[in-house]
Amino acid sequence: MHEDERTLLRQQIGQHFVCGFDGPVLEQSFIDAVKRHKIGNIILFARNIESKTQLHTLCQEIQELVRSECGHDALITIDQEGGMVTRLSKDCTNVPSAMALAATDDERLAHRAGLLTATELRALGVNVDFAPSLDVNSNPDNPVIGVRSFSDDPKQVTRFGLAMIEGLQEGGVMAVGKHFPGHGDTHLDSHVALPVVEGGEEQLAIHLEPFRKAITAGVQGIMSSHILFPALEPEPVPATLSRTIMTDLLRSEYGFKGLVFTDCMEMQAIANHYGTVEASLAALQAGVDVVCISHHVELACKAVELVEEALLEGRLDAASFAESTQRILQAKIMLSEQEIPPLSVVACGNHSKSNALLHQKSLTLVNDAPFSLGSKPLVLGPRPFRATNVSNDEEILTFASSLAALLSCDGITTKDDPSEEEIEGLCKLVAGYSSVVVGTYNGHLHTGQLALANRLAQKLPTLCVALRNPYDLGLLDSRVRSIAAYAYTESVVHALAQVLAGKAEMTGVLPVVLPEQGEA
Repeated sequence: MHEDERTLLRQQIGQHFVCGFDGPVLEQSFIDAVKRHKIGNIILFARNIESKTQLHTLCQEIQELVRSECGHDALITIDQEGGMVTRLSKDCTNVPSAMALAATDDERLAHRAGLLTATELRALGVNVDFAPSLDVNSNPDNPVIGVRSFSDDPKQVTRFGLAMIEGLQEGGVMAVGKHFPGHGDTHLDSHVALPVVEGGEEQLAIHLEPFRKAITAGVQGIMSSHILFPALEPEPVPATLSRTIMTDLLRSEYGFKGLVFTDCMEMQAIANHYGTVEASLAALQAGVDVVCISHHVELACKAVELVEEALLEGRLDAASFAESTQRILQAKIMLSEQEIPPLSVVACGNHSKSNALLHQKSLTLVNDAPFSLGSKPLVLGPRPFRATNVSNDEEILTFASSLAALLSCDGITTKDDPSEEEIEGLCKLVAGYSSVVVGTYNGHLHTGQLALANRLAQKLPTLCVALRNPYDLGLLDSRVRSIAAYAYTESVVHALAQVLAGKAEMTGVLPVVLPEQGEA
């Protein structure tokens, strides 16, 4: 093949790949990948972002590089869902999680969150948001979705999901609903294992409903899931690699005409069972448009070479691939025509006020047991820990010390899963305090946290705040006053302090059904 022809073919293939790199500046390995393999798109993580000005400069440099080497703008993508799944730095506005937005019981606020997020992303240089999650979180023990879902009710997921999509796309950002055909009923995290959803047609219809409605409403992107669905695909391949699901169901039956992205192909559900490089080709053969290889650019380069070989040998249909390329290019043109707000809009006063309101409206009183802080309260709670591979949990503040500082009282950081001995020690330590505020972080999966709250309630007025999934609260003693906060973030702590100081009311409505004692 002539060198010019190879370059043109590489430019076409490179449009179908998203990859990432480490650090806040362009890595030479990424620059080389764009120059040699014409990788046309990128994904950003917290590792790439130090500040809004640094990110703005980085996005400009990415676009200049990709335009010069690939002939078109880059899709600059990000997982900016809100709550614990955020990538932007602290000098940007990070809105509440999906479940927190649903707790406001006002879809206009979900629209506002989407529009606010999109406005800041466009100002920074990002044009695709891998959000919202349209998963129906029907399994309380789901290790990866939880508060990333709006609800366990498909109608609520649809109601708030569509509002957020509309806000994102009104702000000039491509919204990408995920994880098709649904990640809400899994017991395993596809980052580390290959989940199987065994439900029949009736059960699957619950999870498909939000995606179907989003497609009708005009969502511009859909992300696939690395999950086996035997009822939809009899072969032992996950949705990402299934032509039956990606083409026959999503394209033909549901009529989706936008871009289909894979979830990261380095997740163990793919890498350990099918191989990242080989599965990248299989995903394109299944009908996916854009393959995401988020961490190792050399794998993306190998995948480009494999796709090139498959096209030349006829193992990848050239006509279908060309149609897919046109979809990508048309999306890039559409995004390039959107208005770009000034950088000054990022974390501006209006956005900060709106975000404070969103967090305040989401706080949900779950059990109205008698409680008063009294003259000498104590705050307890674990450090945030990485609950999923998509969270930035370890970078967030410490609840006990932060809330204690705002309340001018003592705070003690506890273990993730306190032992009986540690619980006994803390129960002795609270003597002399007027009340205790206990933060939990997925306590329904780390039950020592719940045992601590229940034991403390036998000794003094106890308030429990669920700082991630609210399912913790259904497993507490009836004497424990409880609040669902949906995230372990600075904004949540400030909103909570306002409530405890009597300066704000809680009006949130719980978007999920809680398990009862003995169900966890």
